[in-house]
Amino acid sequence: MIPRRRWLLVALVAGGILVASLVPTGGGTTPTLLGVGLDKWQHLGGYAALAVVLGYALRAGDRPRTETLVVAFAVTVGYGILIECLQLPLASRAFSVGDMLANGVGAAVGTVVVSRFGR
Repeated sequence: MIPRRRWLLVALVAGGILVASLVPTGGGTTPTLLGVGLDKWQHLGGYAALAVVLGYALRAGDRPRTETLVVAFAVTVGYGILIECLQLPLASRAFSVGDMLANGVGAAVGTVVVSRFGR
């Protein structure tokens, strides 16, 4: 894939996470899956996807493999923290350390996927 298209994928995934994280929600109770709130699974999946596409985009350059993985993980975690901070002033959203932890786990899962299967 052309490197520009790889970065377009990063922008699409990051933009999707941004919109999903800042749009007002209806509230109410959160369903669970395996004893964990469904929202945490959504965080994990979204940030895993971001780490995968970011790692994929970074691999198009000439960075060493380890550096690529560290940068993909760190940027993904940083983006998750930024999003949580953007939710602070929103009445319909809440800053959540639990969400940040789920984001971090997702970033780790995505980074592992890139390390195993990325080229």
